[in-house]
Amino acid sequence: MVKRFIAIAIVAFGILPTFGQEKKQWSIQAGIGTIEMLENKYNGVGLAQSEDQGNTFCVSADYWLSERVALTGGLVYEQQGMFTDLSDDIGLKKINMLGVNAGVKYYFFPKKWVIQPYVGASIYTNYLNLGRRQGTTVVVTEAGYPNHHATLYHDVVCPALSLAPQIGYDIHLFSSVSLCMAYDYRFGLWGSNKAQLKYIDGVKAGDIVGIDERNHRSSISVGLKMDFPVQPISKRARNNMLWLIGSWISSKAK
Repeated sequence: MVKRFIAIAIVAFGILPTFGQEKKQWSIQAGIGTIEMLENKYNGVGLAQSEDQGNTFCVSADYWLSERVALTGGLVYEQQGMFTDLSDDIGLKKINMLGVNAGVKYYFFPKKWVIQPYVGASIYTNYLNLGRRQGTTVVVTEAGYPNHHATLYHDVVCPALSLAPQIGYDIHLFSSVSLCMAYDYRFGLWGSNKAQLKYIDGVKAGDIVGIDERNHRSSISVGLKMDFPVQPISKRARNNMLWLIGSWISSKAK
């Protein structure tokens, strides 16, 4: 349902002119996204079957230096999972990170277009779980081989800094409101997630699997952004939104 609505919005707004926007000075944005951990390597035991997953949440602001260049920064929370392939959630063990980011975006389409792609780069800081953290706990697998007990040993160093190139685009829904989508690749500096899982019962008793990640992760996010000063919604914008809602309702009625 949501994917179909977004697809209709992209097609509809992509061929229409914008709604008479005046020069914006700054913007605020809130978004959520998913994380995929990369470079899952063999670490001397059986390898986990797939890359670990995670979640990300952000609140940020853009300050426009010109019509094409904006400084950006905000608060970012990440939750990384370990052994996602054995869990119904993001992992049997979760790692939390919280910090601020700062960077720049460059928009390269003419201002009149509703779809506004950009390229950018950011620095992410983290203030949670710094330093080396180790521990052992007994867990119960939820997927793969469900209801097996296992001993999970983790050795984690959360990066204090991450560097991230980014691509994304904004879709103007109204004069001052945009749907935002972005992809970035976050290089965690001096960070790592290592773990071993040893089954202690069931058909896998005695088997060991492990992960070895350098805390490089990709992120796909979606959010909403509001530009300031806020501009009034034009009649054309209202008509376009009504058309979209009508198209969505019609697609559900079929």
